[in-house]
Amino acid sequence: PAARPAAVGNRVAAPAATAAGLANLTNATALGISPAGIGHILMVPYFTAQNGNATLLSVVNTDSVNGKAVKVRFRGAANSDDILDFTVLMSPSDVWTASVERGPDGISRIIANDTTCVLPWQLVEGNDNSFRTSRLDQARSAEALAMHTQEGYVEYLNMADILPNSAVFKAI
Repeated sequence: PAARPAAVGNRVAAPAATAAGLANLTNATALGISPAGIGHILMVPYFTAQNGNATLLSVVNTDSVNGKAVKVRFRGAANSDDILDFTVLMSPSDVWTASVERGPDGISRIIANDTTCVLPWQLVEGNDNSFRTSRLDQARSAEALAMHTQEGYVEYLNMADILPNSAVFKAI
Protein backbone atom coordinates (compact mmCIF):
# COMPACT_ATOMS: atom_id res chain seq x y z
CA PRO A 1 0.00 0.00 0.00
CA ALA A 2 1.12 3.55 -0.73
CA ALA A 3 2.18 5.78 2.14
CA ARG A 4 -0.33 8.48 3.05
CA PRO A 5 0.98 12.05 2.49
CA ALA A 6 1.29 14.15 5.62
CA ALA A 7 -0.16 17.65 5.79
CA VAL A 8 2.42 20.39 6.37
CA GLY A 9 0.91 23.82 6.87
CA ASN A 10 -1.45 24.26 3.94
CA ARG A 11 0.54 21.96 1.63
CA VAL A 12 1.03 18.20 1.32
CA ALA A 13 4.46 16.65 1.83
CA ALA A 14 5.76 13.70 -0.15
CA PRO A 15 5.34 10.26 1.45
CA ALA A 16 8.29 8.80 3.33
CA ALA A 17 11.06 7.60 1.02
CA THR A 18 11.30 3.89 0.30
CA ALA A 19 14.31 2.06 -1.16
CA ALA A 20 12.63 1.97 -4.58
CA GLY A 21 11.71 5.65 -4.36
CA LEU A 22 15.20 6.97 -3.52
CA ALA A 23 16.03 7.42 -7.19
CA ASN A 24 13.31 10.08 -7.43
CA LEU A 25 14.76 12.25 -4.66
CA THR A 26 16.83 15.37 -5.33
CA ASN A 27 19.09 17.40 -3.08
CA ALA A 28 17.82 20.59 -1.53
CA THR A 29 19.94 23.39 -2.97
CA ALA A 30 18.39 26.59 -1.65
CA LEU A 31 16.06 28.09 0.89
CA GLY A 32 13.06 29.95 -0.42
CA ILE A 33 10.66 32.49 0.97
CA SER A 34 7.05 31.43 0.88
CA PRO A 35 4.82 34.01 -0.84
CA ALA A 36 2.08 33.07 1.66
CA GLY A 37 4.41 33.66 4.62
CA ILE A 38 3.96 30.06 5.86
CA GLY A 39 6.88 27.70 6.17
CA HIS A 40 9.17 25.63 8.37
CA ILE A 41 11.62 28.28 9.63
CA LEU A 42 10.86 31.72 10.99
CA MET A 43 13.45 34.29 12.03
CA VAL A 44 12.47 37.21 14.23
CA PRO A 45 15.32 39.62 13.53
CA TYR A 46 15.28 41.48 16.83
CA PHE A 47 14.06 41.22 20.42
CA THR A 48 14.91 43.58 23.24
CA ALA A 49 14.40 43.82 26.96
CA GLN A 50 16.53 46.95 27.31
CA ASN A 51 15.43 50.27 28.84
CA GLY A 52 12.14 48.94 30.21
CA ASN A 53 11.05 47.47 26.87
CA ALA A 54 9.49 44.05 26.44
CA THR A 55 9.13 42.06 23.24
CA LEU A 56 5.85 40.28 22.60
CA LEU A 57 5.94 37.08 20.54
CA SER A 58 3.27 34.90 18.95
CA VAL A 59 3.42 31.79 16.78
CA VAL A 60 0.41 30.39 14.92
CA ASN A 61 0.06 26.78 13.80
CA THR A 62 -1.81 27.27 10.52
CA ASP A 63 -2.28 23.51 10.15
CA SER A 64 -5.82 22.60 11.25
CA VAL A 65 -5.11 18.84 11.19
CA ASN A 66 -1.65 18.24 12.69
CA GLY A 67 0.02 19.51 15.79
CA LYS A 68 3.57 20.91 15.57
CA ALA A 69 6.77 20.46 17.54
CA VAL A 70 8.52 23.83 17.28
CA LYS A 71 12.03 24.56 18.53
CA VAL A 72 12.30 28.14 19.82
CA ARG A 73 15.87 29.41 20.10
CA PHE A 74 17.00 32.82 21.36
CA ARG A 75 20.39 34.06 20.16
CA GLY A 76 22.35 36.97 21.60
CA ALA A 77 22.97 40.05 19.45
CA ALA A 78 26.74 40.25 19.97
CA ASN A 79 27.89 36.76 18.91
CA SER A 80 24.73 34.75 18.17
CA ASP A 81 25.26 32.86 21.42
CA ASP A 82 22.48 30.41 22.32
CA ILE A 83 20.96 32.10 25.39
CA LEU A 84 17.71 30.10 25.66
CA ASP A 85 15.99 27.30 23.79
CA PHE A 86 12.98 25.09 24.35
CA THR A 87 10.32 23.18 22.45
CA VAL A 88 6.69 24.22 22.05
CA LEU A 89 4.17 21.45 21.30
CA MET A 90 1.25 23.05 19.50
CA SER A 91 -2.22 21.67 18.84
CA PRO A 92 -3.80 22.15 15.41
CA SER A 93 -4.67 25.84 14.86
CA ASP A 94 -2.98 26.69 18.17
CA VAL A 95 -1.52 30.11 18.98
CA TRP A 96 1.42 30.39 21.41
CA THR A 97 2.20 33.78 22.95
CA ALA A 98 4.97 34.97 25.22
CA SER A 99 6.88 38.06 26.28
CA VAL A 100 10.57 38.70 26.82
CA GLU A 101 11.32 41.13 29.62
CA ARG A 102 14.18 42.12 31.86
CA GLY A 103 14.25 40.22 35.15
CA PRO A 104 15.05 41.79 38.53
CA ASP A 105 18.69 40.62 38.20
CA GLY A 106 19.02 42.28 34.75
CA ILE A 107 18.96 38.95 32.88
CA SER A 108 16.17 38.64 30.35
CA ARG A 109 13.41 36.13 31.00
CA ILE A 110 10.46 34.78 29.09
CA ILE A 111 6.91 34.62 30.38
CA ALA A 112 4.13 32.72 28.61
CA ASN A 113 0.89 32.58 30.58
CA ASP A 114 -0.47 30.21 27.98
CA THR A 115 -1.73 26.62 28.15
CA THR A 116 0.40 25.46 25.21
CA CYS A 117 2.82 22.71 26.28
CA VAL A 118 6.43 23.90 26.60
CA LEU A 119 9.30 21.51 27.22
CA PRO A 120 11.34 21.22 29.38
CA TRP A 121 9.25 23.44 31.67
CA GLN A 122 6.23 25.68 31.78
CA LEU A 123 7.04 29.36 31.20
CA VAL A 124 4.81 30.84 33.87
CA GLU A 125 5.48 33.48 36.50
CA GLY A 126 7.38 32.00 39.43
CA ASN A 127 9.43 29.46 37.44
CA ASP A 128 13.05 30.12 36.53
CA ASN A 129 12.53 31.39 33.00
CA SER A 130 15.76 33.36 32.87
CA PHE A 131 17.93 33.31 29.79
CA ARG A 132 21.13 31.34 30.23
CA THR A 133 24.53 32.99 30.51
CA SER A 134 26.58 29.76 30.62
CA ARG A 135 27.49 29.99 26.91
CA LEU A 136 28.67 33.58 27.23
CA ASP A 137 32.25 34.59 28.03
CA GLN A 138 32.47 33.91 31.77
CA ALA A 139 35.31 36.43 32.15
CA ARG A 140 32.67 39.17 31.86
CA SER A 141 31.09 40.82 34.88
CA ALA A 142 27.60 39.79 36.02
CA GLU A 143 26.29 43.09 34.63
CA ALA A 144 27.89 42.44 31.22
CA LEU A 145 26.54 38.87 31.12
CA ALA A 146 23.04 40.18 31.84
CA MET A 147 23.39 42.85 29.15
CA HIS A 148 24.19 40.13 26.57
CA THR A 149 20.79 38.52 27.21
CA GLN A 150 18.81 41.72 26.67
CA GLU A 151 18.84 41.84 22.88
CA GLY A 152 19.18 39.43 20.01
CA TYR A 153 17.07 37.44 17.58
CA VAL A 154 14.72 34.44 17.70
CA GLU A 155 14.67 31.31 15.53
CA TYR A 156 11.54 29.16 15.23
CA LEU A 157 12.15 25.75 13.64
CA ASN A 158 9.30 23.38 12.75
CA MET A 159 10.81 20.09 13.93
CA ALA A 160 7.90 17.74 13.23
CA ASP A 161 4.23 17.28 12.58
CA ILE A 162 2.35 15.68 15.45
CA LEU A 163 -0.12 13.35 13.78
CA PRO A 164 -3.72 13.19 15.13
CA ASN A 165 -3.53 9.56 16.34
CA SER A 166 -0.14 9.80 18.05
CA ALA A 167 0.38 9.55 21.83
CA VAL A 168 1.96 13.04 21.87
CA PHE A 169 -1.08 14.51 20.10
CA LYS A 170 -3.40 13.09 22.75
CA ALA A 171 -1.20 14.60 25.48
CA ILE A 172 -1.37 18.13 24.07
